[in-house]
Amino acid sequence: MIDSRTYPRTKRHGSLDKGKRWKLFLTAVTFALILQLTAKAPLSASDYLHITDSGFTNLPTSVRAMGMGQTFVAIADDYGACYFNPAGLLQITQKELGTIYTDLYGLGLLKQSFLSFIEPTTGMGAGGISWSRLSADLEPEKWNCDLYSYSYAQFLFQDKLTTSRKTFSSWGISIKYLRETSPWGNASGYSLDVGFLTRGEKFSWGANIQDLFSQITWTTGRKESIPTNIKLGTVYRFTPHLLTALDIDASWQDLPKNIRLGSEWWVQRNIALRLGAVKIFQENADLTFSAGLGLYFPFQKRKVISMIAFNYALSSQQDLSTTHYFSLSLGF
Repeated sequence: MIDSRTYPRTKRHGSLDKGKRWKLFLTAVTFALILQLTAKAPLSASDYLHITDSGFTNLPTSVRAMGMGQTFVAIADDYGACYFNPAGLLQITQKELGTIYTDLYGLGLLKQSFLSFIEPTTGMGAGGISWSRLSADLEPEKWNCDLYSYSYAQFLFQDKLTTSRKTFSSWGISIKYLRETSPWGNASGYSLDVGFLTRGEKFSWGANIQDLFSQITWTTGRKESIPTNIKLGTVYRFTPHLLTALDIDASWQDLPKNIRLGSEWWVQRNIALRLGAVKIFQENADLTFSAGLGLYFPFQKRKVISMIAFNYALSSQQDLSTTHYFSLSLGF
């Protein structure tokens, strides 16, 4: 996310110089590439009716990332880091509260809610708590899946504590507690994510091993684990206002599961445009796309709230209606 305090205040000129023309060209090429990739049939809907089969624990919790095709592992600079890469929490410079509400596929049957609070580092590391719920109303059956998590991040090298957040290496963990209630049984359990991030001035890379350790126990006595998901990502920042990211998801059985390409362009200090594409490499080699908009409102004379951000994303599905995602976050 762009920090208004570091956003350059450029002067207006009658014509663009060569550097600005080159940046605009790169922007156009990036967006054209994503649009070309997304010209084929989008991804069919997944089934979220079971914790381990559905990948409920891998349901995205960042609308900003959704607009970029969920390419966020190497970016991870807002509350979305709790899911995509907890090591990125160190990039957050103020307390942040994030919320999401989504009616999946626009059917009124599957609804996702999310709430998160982040505490920035003061030398002892950054931390965050979050709650995510996926609920279904399939009359006469109703069920809920809840995920509670605590995330923590720290620099790999302590001497980095006194340096800029623009270049560093860090690690992070997310400890998660899961609970499902349904007509066919109840379940609860735990899982652990481990993330790493190396940020440079232009190029950054990250990794997040989701559900490295897990166990789900059902009221019937049956025990099972959540399949491990490995997220690898890179990002290149052409300018402070334009970036392109590439992520890969994999598991011990599928390498890769999917490839994601996304881009974010801050056309003004307060407005961001996003595009993303996802290529699936499983039984059905499908392609889906997403787009998003971000509005960022900083307050120079802060009293309690220093920032309000609104994000919107849409994701098209082949067999179901388009899903619209909305989020609101506050900085303190």
